Amino acid sequence: MAELLFTVGYEGRSAKALATRLHEAQVARVLDVRASARSARPGFSKGPLAKALGAAGLAYAHLPEAGNPFFAEAEADLAGVLERYRAHLEAHPEIVRAVREAARGERTALLCAEANPARCHRSVLAAALVADDPDLRIVHL
Repeated sequence: MAELLFTVGYEGRSAKALATRLHEAQVARVLDVRASARSARPGFSKGPLAKALGAAGLAYAHLPEAGNPFFAEAEADLAGVLERYRAHLEAHPEIVRAVREAARGERTALLCAEANPARCHRSVLAAALVADDPDLRIVHL
């Protein structure tokens, strides 16, 4: 049976709704793959989010090295940003190894802000993890 790795964005969700969705998928650990775990949305900065997820029985870890250091100047640049992140991962395979190691052993979800995984670097990261382990199956929540 293939190993599962989940990805999830918190955009449009409350911390409680996020925890509920993660529980529904039987996720045990959340890896926050934002470069900075700060958020303008109340409850989604590192400390409050870790506390809320912990209270819901979910382990939380922030992996800032897996964050996307590139930003789109305009909406039209999104594809370029994701391509630059893809090249960044290829140049830094230690990032993929670190995420893989952090996800080992428990049902894990990669967390970022963007709701749509196709618009988020976490989908590029997930694809790099699959390239490293073809038995891995990605589920976007």
